Amino acid sequence: MITDKLQLTTAFTFSPSADLISNNERVFATITLNQTSGLEFVINEIVADLEAEGLKKTTLTLPAKTAFGLGIGQPHQWFVGAEYTLLKTSEFSNRVFNIDNTTFVDATTISIGGFYIPQYNSFNKYFKRVVYRSGVRFEATGLKINNESINEFGISFGIGLPIGRYFSNANLGVEIGKRGTTNQNLVEENFINFQISLSLTDRWFVKRKYD
Repeated sequence: MITDKLQLTTAFTFSPSADLISNNERVFATITLNQTSGLEFVINEIVADLEAEGLKKTTLTLPAKTAFGLGIGQPHQWFVGAEYTLLKTSEFSNRVFNIDNTTFVDATTISIGGFYIPQYNSFNKYFKRVVYRSGVRFEATGLKINNESINEFGISFGIGLPIGRYFSNANLGVEIGKRGTTNQNLVEENFINFQISLSLTDRWFVKRKYD
């Protein structure tokens, strides 16, 4: 606690890189479909020589991830926080997934958001217990196509609707954003994500005093 009312929150997480080793095979086949029975019949089959290409056994390197967060607020009333995430996608490597004109650089995400509750313990005025949320994020995905970085941006809004007499909520949210670019004949997407969840904080398994 910074003061009697203000609380400072910090967080740090780190996930080291990891290797996944796989044994691979690739089969090409020509099939016919029986229109009556719906069964498939293999006419010929070719097994690719991955050993000669050095792809029989491959290693997929999953990148390390570091995240740091900082926030300040008044418990049960308001909170504002920010988070920075670094994903070392430049370390990603697997010859099976190599794509022409595509490279990986380090991915970063910056997120800022918060919530506000007018009066969390106002049990006779419903809308004073509603949680109002909003946030914004910018993500450099780490993917580069034709030397163009693929970035993503989103703005989100949400509310937490109180359920029952205690502090459980039905959470509704929407995110509006954009991903990609039209440079170099690439694709830019506009998207909307809807979110629904439950936060259950009621007391469970309370023993009855009277039957």
